[in-house]
Amino acid sequence: MSAYQEEILTNTIRGFGYTDVWTFAREQARNLVLQKIRSYQNRIDYFQEKYGMDYGKFCAQFHTIETPLFEREDDSIEWETALAVIKFLQLQQEHPST
Repeated sequence: MSAYQEEILTNTIRGFGYTDVWTFAREQARNLVLQKIRSYQNRIDYFQEKYGMDYGKFCAQFHTIETPLFEREDDSIEWETALAVIKFLQLQQEHPST
């Protein structure tokens, strides 16, 4: 990036109220993580509504739920993944690496 381009970028970012590029980048990264968390939480909410229970109860009652087995298995994998990703992303928010 040329010095001129860097100056334009810095001035643009300052125009948005940020003091420097790094502050802007951190805030944008944080917003992306929060957006991902919301997206995965929407999937979790969908499954909780679909089955009328949380994931723990779903696992405990897995073999008695009247949804076809392949659908339950697929939902279980996606639900568990969404929970794991949210946990990971929240840990990253709490303890970002330097």
